[in-house]
Amino acid sequence: MGKKELFKDLYSPLQAPGQRAWENLLSGETLLILLDELPPYLEYARARSIGNSDLAQVTATALSNLLVAIGRDGCERVCLVITDLSGSYEQGSAVLSDLEKETHRTAMTLEPVRMNSDELYHILRTRLFEKLPRDNEINEIAQGYAGAIRDARQMDITNESPEQFTTRIHAAYPFHPAVRDLYARFRENPGFQQTRGLIRLMRIVVSRLWHTGAADRRFLINAYDLDFNDQETLSELAQINSSLENAIAHDIAQEGGGSVAEQIDAGQSTNAQDAARLIFMSSLSRATNPTLGLNRSEIFHYLAAPGRDLSGLTRALDELQRDAWYL
Repeated sequence: MGKKELFKDLYSPLQAPGQRAWENLLSGETLLILLDELPPYLEYARARSIGNSDLAQVTATALSNLLVAIGRDGCERVCLVITDLSGSYEQGSAVLSDLEKETHRTAMTLEPVRMNSDELYHILRTRLFEKLPRDNEINEIAQGYAGAIRDARQMDITNESPEQFTTRIHAAYPFHPAVRDLYARFRENPGFQQTRGLIRLMRIVVSRLWHTGAADRRFLINAYDLDFNDQETLSELAQINSSLENAIAHDIAQEGGGSVAEQIDAGQSTNAQDAARLIFMSSLSRATNPTLGLNRSEIFHYLAAPGRDLSGLTRALDELQRDAWYL
């Protein structure tokens, strides 16, 4: 009997292959099995009735038996990779969670991009830039930011360590460390493609900075460096969280410069607009009981930069707090 015939009796009525059926199919094979986007599939499969059960339960049973089978003799060269996306599809993940006890016995958990590492910056640099400045130039920029943080500490408006911030800039360059910090808040939003989504967003940011000439006035690419009057940028932000359009129009950016932040700056600075965009980016999470917004110490920490007037930033924040509706 050919291996393609091993499952012929399981199709009508549809049944989950047992452990032995999987062993017979896979024994002696060298295979890499990749199962991606399982939760949305299982969410769909819940609506397909099979006897007294549904397709999601049949699939979960089949996968559970597969996990046991590939741990048996003869299946040593079979590797199964499952992505769970547990934060994105609640119902599908509930079904998938039934498999967790089985996977924990033999599986190795791998996080594609570890948020407690510098991997995210390495990925962004590789995908968006051909080359970077020399180390001495990066160090000069890091020292400039350390000086700005030191000034903020002397004004008692932040408790960030200049030395630690210098180290973080070396790791993150040409991005500001705020990028990773704030991305971590909304990376689990439903439908957001995590690393791919951030690459797409930062590609738009870098392109706009380059083509508008703003790149000539930037030392680092910050989380607030988005053009909220650009339709491509707004479309990308809407995919992350579409419920904040009124906040953009009234508080942050409006054609003709009619938003609260634009009127506060009145062409004299960008303090209110930078702060407003930063607060917006910190408020995109749609998780249960999310961390939204920033306190003043965090705002000064993320906005402190060489040449920025911190006293002017204080005034801008006071006016934003007084006049903005949403922020």
